[in-house]
Amino acid sequence: MQPEITAFHHPATGRVTYLIADPATLLCAFVDPVLDYDPLTQAVDTRFVDAIIADVRARDLGPTWILETGLHTDHLSAAGHLKYETGASICIGAPVLDSLKRLVPVLGSDGVDLDGWDFDKLAQDGEALPMGGVEITAIALPGRLPGATAYQVGDVVFAGSALLPPDQGLADSAAPGADAAGQHAAARRLLGLPPETRLLVGQTGAAADAWDTTVADQKARNIDAGDAVPAEAFVARRAAVLATPGPLAAPALQVGIRAFRLPPQDEDGKRFPPVDISSL
Repeated sequence: MQPEITAFHHPATGRVTYLIADPATLLCAFVDPVLDYDPLTQAVDTRFVDAIIADVRARDLGPTWILETGLHTDHLSAAGHLKYETGASICIGAPVLDSLKRLVPVLGSDGVDLDGWDFDKLAQDGEALPMGGVEITAIALPGRLPGATAYQVGDVVFAGSALLPPDQGLADSAAPGADAAGQHAAARRLLGLPPETRLLVGQTGAAADAWDTTVADQKARNIDAGDAVPAEAFVARRAAVLATPGPLAAPALQVGIRAFRLPPQDEDGKRFPPVDISSL
């Protein structure tokens, strides 16, 4: 039986949070939940993810997994809040430990476990995550970022930011540990799946209905990683463009390294002191 998949588009960031439900057992999982955040005031809000939680409760679903496709730089994850509200377990790729070692000296160690014990599950490549009658399989994408992972459920793959809609190519990334060659290799790993495989991307920009693609469509039309684009051409093009961290990058990583919990507030009530991650 195929799972039921619901997409929730977050207009402020263009991100898409997915809800996967097993209709036989009523168990469910979340993919890349988004926290509302105002970078000017540092105000956080949970209205977006709370609406998803309300939908889960209205359908009497049982949350099991919160599947994170990596440490993010384009949005703050709401996984910590979601875990608190539902009891679901947070999963991320096991190589995230390499990211922690790189990021913690710059972003701060308060509330961080460098061995990754604050994450409930550190998934290995190919590892199965059971959810009732549905099996979720982790697909490591180590070239994109340490800990970057896609998740396959039947003939559907949740790609996160490893792929955008074909006309948008691959995301610009100034994330620590990211490089153009690795991004292209990660995308091509997903495009090595059977052509009919559905690829649900994690970011769509203004096109809120463009998240559902296929391997065949991506191979034919992706402007950065399609069959017509050699890796060398993509890397050379990206090398000519200086990627600079956006206003959400440092706060998003400060949340990510804490297993997606908010950092503590300082004496002035601020959670996110200014930090320069460009050197990373």
